[in-house]
Amino acid sequence: MVSAAPYIEAITPFVICVGTTLEDSTAIAQAIDRRAIVMIAPDSEAARRLLVGDTGIPDSPAGMEDLEYRVIERGCLRVDLVSRQVTWSDVDIALSAREFDLLATLATEAGRVWTFEELMARIWKTRYLGDADPVVSAVKRLRRRLALVVDELRVVSVRGVGFRLVVPD
Repeated sequence: MVSAAPYIEAITPFVICVGTTLEDSTAIAQAIDRRAIVMIAPDSEAARRLLVGDTGIPDSPAGMEDLEYRVIERGCLRVDLVSRQVTWSDVDIALSAREFDLLATLATEAGRVWTFEELMARIWKTRYLGDADPVVSAVKRLRRRLALVVDELRVVSVRGVGFRLVVPD
């Protein structure tokens, strides 16, 4: 593993231009002459999101801000968002917190293809930067857990796009 330390001379300063025109921001960037990183935001809220990394996704398990319904039922699958319990034909399926969030998200719209970007935002609360490994690994673990109880319920890969949940009627 190569250390990044030789490439970092000191802590790199940031300049955040909030609400400035493109011309003003360009002039600032030219004046700084590569001595700092210049970030441009149209308003203070956008600047906050830029710094904090807020995705705007609610904290609820399946990304539902107001749990208008607390139980998702798809065929024999039952996902209780409040008690965080999953059952298949009244048989409990033990899931980790991440597996539960993944299944709850997929079950909100069974059959719909959820992209890697959407899954990263809803479950990991971060932006997708091209590395699908966290999503793929979580899906593999979820598939193993589901296979212990049910054969019919499947998480299907859509190559290069994401995943969808297939629930038999």
